[in-house]
Amino acid sequence: MEITREKACQRLHHRVATPLNLYNDGRGYTAVDWSLGGFRVSNWDRWNNELKAGDPLSWKFELPFQGFMIAFDVVARVVRIDSEKGQFACQFIDLDERQAELMKHFIEQLIRGAMTPLKDTILRIDSPVTPVSTEPNPSPLEQLPVSRIPTRMVLMSVVYITLGFGLLSLLMVTVYDNFLSLKVNTAATSTPVESIVSMVDGRITRVASIVDQQIVEGTTLLTIESPQLIKQIADSKSNIEQKKLELEAQRKRYTLAIETSGSVTSKESRLLEIDIDLIEQEVRLAMQDLLAFYAYQEDLSVLAPGDGRLVHLLHERGAVIKRGETLGFFERNETPVVDVFVTDQEARLIHLDQITQVHLLSLDQHWLGYVSDIMKDTLLAPSQEYAYRPDNVSQRSIKVRIKLKMGDTDRVKLRSGLPVEVRFATSQISQAVLNYLSNKELSNKEHSQIDAQPMSPQPTL
Repeated sequence: MEITREKACQRLHHRVATPLNLYNDGRGYTAVDWSLGGFRVSNWDRWNNELKAGDPLSWKFELPFQGFMIAFDVVARVVRIDSEKGQFACQFIDLDERQAELMKHFIEQLIRGAMTPLKDTILRIDSPVTPVSTEPNPSPLEQLPVSRIPTRMVLMSVVYITLGFGLLSLLMVTVYDNFLSLKVNTAATSTPVESIVSMVDGRITRVASIVDQQIVEGTTLLTIESPQLIKQIADSKSNIEQKKLELEAQRKRYTLAIETSGSVTSKESRLLEIDIDLIEQEVRLAMQDLLAFYAYQEDLSVLAPGDGRLVHLLHERGAVIKRGETLGFFERNETPVVDVFVTDQEARLIHLDQITQVHLLSLDQHWLGYVSDIMKDTLLAPSQEYAYRPDNVSQRSIKVRIKLKMGDTDRVKLRSGLPVEVRFATSQISQAVLNYLSNKELSNKEHSQIDAQPMSPQPTL
């Protein structure tokens, strides 16, 4: 029996001759054999590139497998160049763990003679190659981190909680506005407005007040001149002058009668004395009539009935007016009210002394008020035509008047005709909310009054 001993193979890796496509600088080559260490190319066509052993080259590695191409980029250095034998070999430099594991799996299955299904190979490609750490968790206190609460988790929790509260608040406000209360936008502030009416026929000679300017009570607004009154004054002056001439003539006759008769007690003298007394009385009466005409002429000037402002002037200087004609509208500086126009269905949810919340849109301020009157909207006076009225007045024919709970400093800010938004409490929840706000506002006012009172001096011992 002959025993043949073969020399031990010095190769580090098994070589295989399965098809392997290689690409360098856009040119394709075929590997004669390859392994985990490197590969040998048979159709190398660039022998004159002055390459030498040790030069690195970039390759694209493609391994055909069941109709798929498993490809990746590798860097290999030249280990052998032999143009006579046509041998060109390279050695892999930086194969990563995934590439090496994939090539090892492919070569081992070829050597064993059985190929695994494609699914197992793909699973091996996608499986992580980083091993799980086998080191135990740090247990000594000096190795534990200072803070064991992750900052990112805390921040995200705060963000989610904030968003949750925001959405919950939005939901509660939506439910409160649409289901638990009645919000009406057809409302405006209103203050007492008076009509300025002409008392005589005449002409406006002077406009002393400027529209929309604050004035005090008794300020002259308009000065009116009456032609009839001027004629009466002129006639009264002429009558007085005539009476004075008659009086002077009677006095001369009286003097002549005394000189002629030589006695003051004569009959003619006595009669002339009586006529003189009568004419003097007539002169005094004519003077009183003239003074009355002058006083009436002064009364023709239209004065401000109170502190407020002239909101509208219908006639300018020089205009001819008639008796009873409206000249303008005057607004007093009184506590404003809010006129709300509602429909018949909305009016069924409103009752007297009901607490409401008023939002002044132009100043973005809120006040509390209560329903003082519910009436049918009708035009009773010309001054009401100047007040605010909604466009759909036929549908909103019920007017609800609200008196506001405010301080004296806030009255100056409010003027007539400012748009407001009124909220009525139509449920127990909304009623409780408005009652709480009303009690809170009352307590704040009491505290402010206590703080404003001067402290009495303490007795000294």
